[in-house]
Amino acid sequence: MSEVKVRANALLEEAAAGSRGEIANVLRSLGFSGYATDAFSALVRMAEGTAGAIVTKTGIPDSKVYYALEELVEKGLVEVQAGKPKTYRAIPSKEAEARLEWLLEQRHDRERAAVKRLASLLEPLRSSAKSPTTDLAFIVKGMSNVILRAESMIESARKEVVVLASDELLYRKIEDALVRSVRRKVKIRLAVPEIPLAKELEKVAEVRSIVCSCVILVVDRQQVLTVTRTSEDSAYGIISTDETLVALGLEYWESPRCCVAA
Repeated sequence: MSEVKVRANALLEEAAAGSRGEIANVLRSLGFSGYATDAFSALVRMAEGTAGAIVTKTGIPDSKVYYALEELVEKGLVEVQAGKPKTYRAIPSKEAEARLEWLLEQRHDRERAAVKRLASLLEPLRSSAKSPTTDLAFIVKGMSNVILRAESMIESARKEVVVLASDELLYRKIEDALVRSVRRKVKIRLAVPEIPLAKELEKVAEVRSIVCSCVILVVDRQQVLTVTRTSEDSAYGIISTDETLVALGLEYWESPRCCVAA
């Protein structure tokens, strides 16, 4: 083989090695075992191959290669042809993309179901827990965490949600949760700037125009969240179930210094 061909083959192999590494990383992130990712990375470069050929190409131990191939077959990325020995081949790239997207959706559904199950298990435990003292307040730092906590509080509402939000960007981030509460027949009271609202909120929410600079959320007259500073890095929220603090939050809604009829 000429020196040029040798060099060209070396460059191709180097490029292929980088691609195989990326393929392996993606498959591992989707839950495939290391041996399965190695076997698949080898098969995509072969028209077809036997377990022995894959062992030779990858160095996967004989005792592990069949488990790796069975994993790929079970998850639909590899087809097997009966024979002695069996022959394996990777499915076309478009089919692989569709199959991986389906696997990802299935995993997402399982994880979402697990989260809901966890929440259902936690609720009675939290309800039955008795604390000798009342926690006056605790702090959530960072805008993303504040938004998640606000959405969680809104989702837990059974009767009423009161929102005073002078910051439009923050309000928009919780608006979808408020719409879902409307669908659960929760009463919504809003004090916001003069901005367009989601149609479902516009129809049924009691809306006032906010005149103060504040962000307050009160849920079922039992929980209150106040947000201080609304920039992404410096934002933090103070959450409390203390009756006095909850009442103070509701007083802001009633005070003409904070909001007026729209």
